[in-house]
Amino acid sequence: MMTETSEITKLKHSLTKNRSEHLGKDVWNDFVVPRFFNRVDLTSEMPIRLEGGRGSGKTMLLRYLSYHSQFSLNRHFITDEDVSRIGLYWKADTQFLRLMTKRSIGEDTWLMLFDHYLNLKIAYEMLSSIFSLSDSHYGKVTHRQVAGTVLEGVSDFGFEKEGINDVYKEIGRRIRKTEMIIQNIKDVQSLNFLPVSFIAHLAESVLHSFPCLQGSLFSVYIDEYENLLSYQQRVINTRIKHSEPPIIYNIAIKKNGMSETSTLSHEKLENKADFSIINLDDQIEMSGFDVYVSEIFLKKLGESCPNVIESCDIDLSVCQEVDKIDARYDCKYEASCREALNRIFPGRTHYDLAEEVFNTPSFYNKMVSEIKRALEQKKCAKYHEEDFVSGDHKKASIVCASLLFRRNINPEDVAAELFRLRNGEKNKFTDKTAWEHNYFIGCYLRIVRAYKTNSTFYSGFDVYTSLSGGNVRHFLELCRTAISLVGDNDLAKDFVVSRKLQHIAARNTSEELVREIQRFTPLGNQLNNFVRGLGRVFQLCQDRESQSETEVTHFGIKDDQGVFKEEDQFFLDEAEKWGVLKAIESTKNKSLSASPTYDYILNPVYSPFFLISYRKGRKLDIDAVDFKALFQSGEAAVNSSIGKKLRLLSNSNENSSTDMQASLL
Repeated sequence: MMTETSEITKLKHSLTKNRSEHLGKDVWNDFVVPRFFNRVDLTSEMPIRLEGGRGSGKTMLLRYLSYHSQFSLNRHFITDEDVSRIGLYWKADTQFLRLMTKRSIGEDTWLMLFDHYLNLKIAYEMLSSIFSLSDSHYGKVTHRQVAGTVLEGVSDFGFEKEGINDVYKEIGRRIRKTEMIIQNIKDVQSLNFLPVSFIAHLAESVLHSFPCLQGSLFSVYIDEYENLLSYQQRVINTRIKHSEPPIIYNIAIKKNGMSETSTLSHEKLENKADFSIINLDDQIEMSGFDVYVSEIFLKKLGESCPNVIESCDIDLSVCQEVDKIDARYDCKYEASCREALNRIFPGRTHYDLAEEVFNTPSFYNKMVSEIKRALEQKKCAKYHEEDFVSGDHKKASIVCASLLFRRNINPEDVAAELFRLRNGEKNKFTDKTAWEHNYFIGCYLRIVRAYKTNSTFYSGFDVYTSLSGGNVRHFLELCRTAISLVGDNDLAKDFVVSRKLQHIAARNTSEELVREIQRFTPLGNQLNNFVRGLGRVFQLCQDRESQSETEVTHFGIKDDQGVFKEEDQFFLDEAEKWGVLKAIESTKNKSLSASPTYDYILNPVYSPFFLISYRKGRKLDIDAVDFKALFQSGEAAVNSSIGKKLRLLSNSNENSSTDMQASLL
């Protein structure tokens, strides 16, 4: 029997497997059925374009729908309905498929080679699915039946024999031969190219060989479509366009990843007419992201540390059963999931953060020194720093450290409002003007910046879900990093991650994710420049003494001079595709041009790297010229022209408006 510490070790190892590639193609035991599963049509005869950001679960869902999972030996009961749609999963090998261009061979030849190779791979998966079905617990397709199956007519396509095992082996040989020819570019003429009609014939022949599969169809799921070359995408598009039983083609793709809509003819793919779109990010958000990720985490926890999960009193078996999804929307069940994660990753309130400032000498001294400096700047001898520090009103005291820097607010006014607060009278700190509500977080972050490792700002289950920005993988990585910082013995005694360790884990995770941006092809360098530059701009906004426009975390583009070009839109599309930015419909676009109609939010998971707010706060309007400079030069642009503009703004027109937008003019 495992000791508790060995269970903790097992959990830590399990949490490192936060990509479907780490789990293999059979994910039956690992899959948590998405809460939206019954609300979208994944089994119709209409092709599907499954889109979502990195870490949204596209690959995991496709592997679950494929025969590898549906006919898994871990699945002990399979119905006739379960075999009515047989999923075939194919993920583009980017490195290999990108060999299929140029190299002294024309695109027409490469197109024929790719088409032939795709036919072979699909045919191989098609027959593999039947062998897998015979191995499964279905019972109506036996090994003996399969072994005696003859695929009539395949000899017309050049196959030596028609027995299913012989055809399967020959397809395997042809795949290997084709791959060698593609790799070495020789003997292309020796290939006997298979037409797409071979796939349709093979599908019909296979299905008619087994009475229980009459009326079934094959659904091909092509993953990472955006990584295919343009002509390869046209081949896939053509198959989507002409999909019909017994074989339907579907693709999984990142947002903005479908740059090619042409087919091999004059036709183009059209949404709704040729395929339906399922956006995973939207579906997960609408169905309750926080509960969904808590289920995924608790499932991993229960498999590794059953002693820990027992106290939660949650029936996690419903997470893997499609017909029990409704039970997961029960209010008590949802509350139990959230409560379990809140216990493991305890959060903090604004009052807790205020207590932290008062109880941490470096934070407290910074607050007091800022109040003193503000009074000295205004040459105010009437008041001293201790007049604005109240142990009974810590949040207000922290806000005073910035309010006193504002040009249009006198220390007398702040002192008067603080006096009213102390006496329980109407005041601008807690009443309608809401100084505390509007400015506390910005003031807190400004105070703790120099001593950021002592903070607990990025802690709590709710904070981790916000930082994740709807990305399942990012949430699991935050949890993994946090738990890895706690010793096994400590977790065995009390399965809780302290707030400070959560904060450090968030910063470590964020730093790692910022580093990987450079690998986002083809604009990795520009995206890296942009994130670091934009983050620096937000830092400068965050560090403004007055905090009159606190928590600036998203931006719009002003294009009054008409300099925003097609390549700039392409950059934004790439930023969205890789999850660096999220576009939201603009509500206050001041631009004279109608081109930029969206505002953009920096992925909140990058916030800890810059020690800025992860919440959707104020908007910064950026000139199109400065926008270009950010992705071309990054921080260097901020340290020159853009930084000067921002500093000029910070030294003028300070006010206490709660709805004013920041501008880079």
